[in-house]
Amino acid sequence: MTPSPERSSKQPGGHLTTLSFSYVNEAGRNAFRQQPFVFPTGSIIVRERLRTPSSAPDQLVIMIKHEKDFNRKADGWEFLTVTGDRTKVIKREEEGNCLKCHASASANDFVFPLDQKN
Repeated sequence: MTPSPERSSKQPGGHLTTLSFSYVNEAGRNAFRQQPFVFPTGSIIVRERLRTPSSAPDQLVIMIKHEKDFNRKADGWEFLTVTGDRTKVIKREEEGNCLKCHASASANDFVFPLDQKN
């Protein structure tokens, strides 16, 4: 999914005042068509962080849905931050700040609706 870029106003970190595009793989695509969201194992959501509308991404923020046992607190989700050129993992979390924020969307399988500013 590639909605138009939007400014984000979340806490400091991967999303702060940036433009972004979000994508989902085939495994997770249909989950966005239902409310509440329920993503199957194997779903991958990627959000590009852009500094300007025409810039290349400087970071990618990624969610990967594993089996529930992988991360019970987040229903199986893993959170990653990767360099924009995809050569280095900056941060890999099962908890931490990513989960703290996404916990507010736990009723939606820890994923914010596309129309919500996050």
